[in-house]
Formats: sequence, structure tokens, C-alpha cells
Amino acid sequence: MKIKVELLGVPTLSNLIGKRSEVEITGETVTALIAHLVKRHGQKVSQILLDQKGDLDMTIQVIVNEEGFLPREDISRRTLQNGDKVIFLLLAGGG
Repeated sequence: MKIKVELLGVPTLSNLIGKRSEVEITGETVTALIAHLVKRHGQKVSQILLDQKGDLDMTIQVIVNEEGFLPREDISRRTLQNGDKVIFLLLAGGG
């Protein structure tokens, strides 16, 4: 299935896979998409997207089809359909 991937505020990752791309994955979840990106693009992607335990880093948020932020507990359960758009967004704090 083909999934559209967009990266916002993650310039290092954008340099590796492109700000907007379309990838073909065999899995059906957001977790499968992340695993595909790590496998395809290597350790640098893993360092950017994942924490020490292999979970999505807390500084990265996920939006599927512009439905709003995906709750952390739903990342492994959220299924994707052909043509879905997944946005990875770096949360930045300031003050």
C-alpha cells in the first residue's frame, strides 16, 4: 500500500527521506510505517524518530489524514489505508 509521508519541523529527517514522499509499505499501522522508514533509511532515521526503548520519541507527534494528533497509545493500533497521509511533526517548546 502507498502512504504519503510529510515531515514538518524535522529538517535532519527531511534531508534523509525528503520533506514529502510516498512510500510503499507491507504493514498496515503507523508503527509499520515507522519500521519501514527506519529499515529503508537506516540508523540516522532511528535516532531521530525513536527513543532508547525503540518507541516513537516524545518530541515527535503524528497526524494521520489531518485528523489531529494521534494519541501515543494509538500509534501501534492505528491502521492505515492506501493513499493515507501521515505527518511527522517535531514539537518545539519556547517561551
